[in-house]
Amino acid sequence: MNSFPYHKAGFLRGLRWLPAAAERLFSAFGPMAGLAALWMLISLLAVVPLIGQLLLMLITPSLTAGAMAAFSEVEAGRRPVPTALVSAWRHPNLRSRLLGIGGFFLVGSLIALVLLAAWLGGQATPEQIEAAQTSPEAMAELLNAISFGPVLLLAGVAMAIVLSAMYFAIPLAAFADAPVGQALWISLRAVLANWAAFLGLGLALIALVFGLGLIFGLLTLSLGLALGGAGQMIGQVLFMLMAMLVQVLMAGTQWVAFREIFGSDDKRPDPPEDDQLLA
Repeated sequence: MNSFPYHKAGFLRGLRWLPAAAERLFSAFGPMAGLAALWMLISLLAVVPLIGQLLLMLITPSLTAGAMAAFSEVEAGRRPVPTALVSAWRHPNLRSRLLGIGGFFLVGSLIALVLLAAWLGGQATPEQIEAAQTSPEAMAELLNAISFGPVLLLAGVAMAIVLSAMYFAIPLAAFADAPVGQALWISLRAVLANWAAFLGLGLALIALVFGLGLIFGLLTLSLGLALGGAGQMIGQVLFMLMAMLVQVLMAGTQWVAFREIFGSDDKRPDPPEDDQLLA
């Protein structure tokens, strides 16, 4: 018997996860903006040569759990503090579990990256890849020249498995004291069982990206026309802040989804007809 039973949510449930998280974020926007700024500062670890990006990947589950803890405070009617982002580090057992999930993320991502490199390396030279990173025309030529094959599909499947296993594993480890292996396995099963809800979430994310891209494009264009080079610099700073707010919003969406899928029946809102409890 599964000690962490989960529910099956339908398409409309998943479609509402992102707006519900946004509502919680804006209800405590000041503290959440501070949390996003702190996350942006910690993300500067990525600029450290060789190990920076690896360290950031390793601690990402801990930061995500901290952001989710902040959303739980908002849900309880309290105002979180920005340092809630690093609250997991105060608990050794929790820290170890989340670092274990971070290690899984790191290894799984490297496997997917190796597969991607093997696929791309067989179709393009290093010079073509380097040129594509700096020239849109070279990128277009490279995309026209390569052919999609089973290795690319395998890399995509590997990354999808890693992300699915992590999605609920982080809150299960942080809020339900689930062991790392069990949390990863249950998360993978729960995501697969709720494919319709995640389809709804995916459509909501597409709408969010399109809307933010349109707004930010108009904003940066206006700043560039009005202020020139200074406007472009301001636009870059605003883009970084917006990106971290979106990162916090994604953590909030994870929290809402976790409460929906793993919440007890007496705490959940009235479910639609397509919801059912899974053992």
